[in-house]
Amino acid sequence: MDNLIPRLLIFLIALYMGLPFLLTRIFGWGVFRKASRKRAERHIAFTFDDGPDPRYTPKLLDLLRDRGVKATFFVLGSKAEKYPELVKRMHEEGHQIGIHNYTHMLNWIMSPRNILRKHVERSADIIQRITGERPTYYRPPWGF
Repeated sequence: MDNLIPRLLIFLIALYMGLPFLLTRIFGWGVFRKASRKRAERHIAFTFDDGPDPRYTPKLLDLLRDRGVKATFFVLGSKAEKYPELVKRMHEEGHQIGIHNYTHMLNWIMSPRNILRKHVERSADIIQRITGERPTYYRPPWGF
């Protein structure tokens, strides 16, 4: 009986991390849009998730600026709230900003209403307050 709780915990962690990986990367389920072949041959999109991060985002923004490259940043609303100056800089330097939820919680363990209201809408409101523009792109955590 003493081994049951640690084993159950390990199983739940593996399920939490493994199931989205299997569904999105191996079986191809999830939210995505493919570009047309002609367009895909002419363009590369740089995208970054999970930020902004006060240590790495400024370095990345400097590198992109120095190279004249634009990117799309899918930010977490909680981090945008904590580091608004980085989100403002992304916007001012011409990068696109999308939503990556309020926190990095898996969508498949939440209700659609919870995802929309507590994560997507809340994050969109935060980004709009910082930049003056409402984001139109959304990338769910773990691609699912």
